[in-house]
Amino acid sequence: MTILLLLLSTYLSEVDKEIRQLEGKLSPYVVSVHTPEGNISMTGTVIEAHSVVTVCFVREGEPLQIEDKFGNLSRAKSVGLDPVTGVTLIETEEDFRTPPLSKKLEEGQLCYVYGNSFGKMGMIGIGFIQSPEGISFNISLPLSPGNNGAGVFDVNGRLLGIVGGRVTRSSSLFNWRGVTNPGNFAEIIKVAYLLNTIEQIKRMGTVKRGWLGLVVRNAPGGMGVTVEDIIKGSPAQLSGIQEHDLIIALNGNNISNMERFKELVLAESPGEKVRITIIRRKERLEFPVQLEERQSGIDWERLAPDFKIEKITPKQFEEEKESMKEEFMEQLLRLSKEIELLKKQIEEKDY
Repeated sequence: MTILLLLLSTYLSEVDKEIRQLEGKLSPYVVSVHTPEGNISMTGTVIEAHSVVTVCFVREGEPLQIEDKFGNLSRAKSVGLDPVTGVTLIETEEDFRTPPLSKKLEEGQLCYVYGNSFGKMGMIGIGFIQSPEGISFNISLPLSPGNNGAGVFDVNGRLLGIVGGRVTRSSSLFNWRGVTNPGNFAEIIKVAYLLNTIEQIKRMGTVKRGWLGLVVRNAPGGMGVTVEDIIKGSPAQLSGIQEHDLIIALNGNNISNMERFKELVLAESPGEKVRITIIRRKERLEFPVQLEERQSGIDWERLAPDFKIEKITPKQFEEEKESMKEEFMEQLLRLSKEIELLKKQIEEKDY
């Protein structure tokens, strides 16, 4: 037993050393973003030399302060945001180092999250990529106030995306992909979507996304998405699409699930015509649909009633700060007691 503990201790020491080295590598790419009053902090991730992205809802043109890992402050301002995800582009006066980017994602891939938690910058956690299809992916990681906008990196220090919010189930016990009661999942907005978003903001000062007006569900076997509801007066209703239709393609691109469908729709601009291919009572049909502009964020609860996307807003930061600290201290105390108990058991058994 003593040998096993020594081996485990050596292994954990090596892991700790590697994480600290990676933390030093990632730290120049992530900053703290402060509001003018200085009482609210969030995380921003460098995407270009003078561009930082975060997820918040600040007014366009609002002055902000950027703080690097050394505590140096510089001026910045909000340039615009994406109403679908809350991704906000911040223009900085300071020139920052840009991280290498990676659009390659795999199910189960290991990634590291680095950002601001309770006003302190550092490594937030480690997770494994789940559901990498679409504009975002999930990792199992409880979030704290200030985590929105935190950078998510692969083991080589390449930026994969930023934290966009947390995904929680309405019930406490469930089974999802064989995982029982996994707790909170973080929604990570992918690099490809971030680049598209900042390009639109720089070009138009805002982000415009296409809208169909459909509520859909994954079809069994990855065969597409099933229409569950249609918004009255929406482009989808006007085109002739009906409830229970099975959507299998958009503009000739096959659709396997909701995430892929969402990705294809959001990639189109308002006013553009798209071709939607469906199966209705064993008959293959195609409908031309002219998209309208999305006026507000995605109604996540309607798209997937079991899930809720919750943005960690500045108001939450203040409301949850003290309670989260208390919870964290309780967890540390429990862990300390368990370690002491384990030491006592080892001594008593004299392994």
